[in-house]
Amino acid sequence: MTKIQYSVGKWTSDSNLFTKRRDTPGPLAIRHGRTFGGTSAYALLGPDLTMPGLATKNAPSATGPGWDTPWTGMGGPGLTFTEDTNETWVRAHLINGEWSGSGANWNNLVAMTSCGNANHKWVEARMKTYLQNFRAFDLHSNGGHNNYWYALQYWVQASTDPWAAVPAAGDLYSYAPNMIKVTWRIVTVAKPAPGAWATSWGAVAAIPGWIEAHAVVAPATIATIGPDLPNIPLNNIPPVLVNNAANVAGVGGATYGLPAGAPAIPGTGSVYDGAVEIMQD
Repeated sequence: MTKIQYSVGKWTSDSNLFTKRRDTPGPLAIRHGRTFGGTSAYALLGPDLTMPGLATKNAPSATGPGWDTPWTGMGGPGLTFTEDTNETWVRAHLINGEWSGSGANWNNLVAMTSCGNANHKWVEARMKTYLQNFRAFDLHSNGGHNNYWYALQYWVQASTDPWAAVPAAGDLYSYAPNMIKVTWRIVTVAKPAPGAWATSWGAVAAIPGWIEAHAVVAPATIATIGPDLPNIPLNNIPPVLVNNAANVAGVGGATYGLPAGAPAIPGTGSVYDGAVEIMQD
């Protein structure tokens, strides 16, 4: 929950104002002439995502050719991901379903092994800890009368390299990425100027759309993070999460580009920013 000034000197009560904004998915991946799985996604994650009761489920529900029904046409794999007995496959969200990332749209899903997906969940848990610290700042610092939010810029990109050792149209693993790359930046977002709205209810109703249309982010630096977020953990996430030594050769491989309309990834603003490549198992 956060507060904003709706007229000079008047603040709203704690309200759900800033959850996920700027949600931008990329196109479907094209592998051996077939579309399957997402390429990239971007979202601006706000502190109110961790407000009790706001987490969504959005469990993966997308189905179709490649996942649970055969591909059509000659030369395709002879089995689907749900039929594979060598690995346990999951439809992994690029933007977390609890952050209202879609589970029904393949643009926001990729096929990942259960171990790879577990590593992704571990990274997402750290992002949730960051968001909890952002919300604590809004609730407790300066009596909640702050003129800016903390937020996370969050990009996820699938590798263009497939997991198959020797990629081929008939190899099922040629349709799963070798890894996904997660990048995050802690930023501040200025709250609207006092007096932008005359009433509390008008401000609360308008803020989500205002952030979507007008939010300008600024890199958060140690100078502000230190006093504002005293309990935020250090970024000790390793740059590569590998389950299988054979995957090391794919580290640093090319990824799909960012979604159209997503901001470019800037340099790090503090030691809390980072990126990690999450490999298949």
